[in-house]
Amino acid sequence: MSVLPSSFLHFFAGQLCESGSTWNMVLPGRFKAEWHPFDPERFARSAPFSPMQLKQWEVAETLQAHADMVLLLTDPLTSEEELQQFLKEIGQPVFMLPVSIFYPIIRESESIGYDTALNEIVQYALRVSDTADSMKYDNPRLFFLQLPDGASLHLTEDTALCTGGLKLNSADEQSMQHFTRELEHHYQSGHTFALAAVEESVDLAEVQKRLPQNRSPHVNVVTVDSAQCLGPKFTAKDRLLMVRAARKADEWRRSSLKASHQVEWFHITA
Repeated sequence: MSVLPSSFLHFFAGQLCESGSTWNMVLPGRFKAEWHPFDPERFARSAPFSPMQLKQWEVAETLQAHADMVLLLTDPLTSEEELQQFLKEIGQPVFMLPVSIFYPIIRESESIGYDTALNEIVQYALRVSDTADSMKYDNPRLFFLQLPDGASLHLTEDTALCTGGLKLNSADEQSMQHFTRELEHHYQSGHTFALAAVEESVDLAEVQKRLPQNRSPHVNVVTVDSAQCLGPKFTAKDRLLMVRAARKADEWRRSSLKASHQVEWFHITA
């Protein structure tokens, strides 16, 4: 249930192997999930189980038959209900490692993937800024940086802060009034273009209807999809989180067995 790309998984798998503990893994089989010795290469190439696959391939039953404890990499905020149901079906103690490209903090733990996603988005936005700055137009321009559906308020705000741009989280009246005031102030400060971070669900067609007509800004929409958020290279912060997570996993693996049905979260910070 990890949303991390293979580069992340390969590095994390290497850290687990270096810890010295013995691990196994569950992979999709022909008819149901199969139990295998831990193989970093196969682990890195594996895709996350969807909620439907968890049921179809009887993942919980496979874990019940073979595992004495479970290490689970998951983005709990994308499928909270399905996750809770899955956890009820597992009798062994479970340690969960939060991964998310949209939320910086989950259950008091810094989530792996957020810092890299933010960095990729910011670098992309700055390239847009460089291009816009080199081309002058009579009317001001407005570039909406459309973030993937599900992007948190944290991600839009952090993107805006890092790029010197604006943010827009809703097309409602109050949000639009605040946004247009900020946009007007931005142009009055001498800028010929503006960047605005928005989440994909915001209706940009409606937003454009409510933009100030006195400026008549030329609007461009630049889309950032989820694949762009996590490239092959991860930041030092995410690397550090994975190293610390692997060490905590090893400590937990070597500790005495916890109570059945016990669920704990890794609390890791860079």
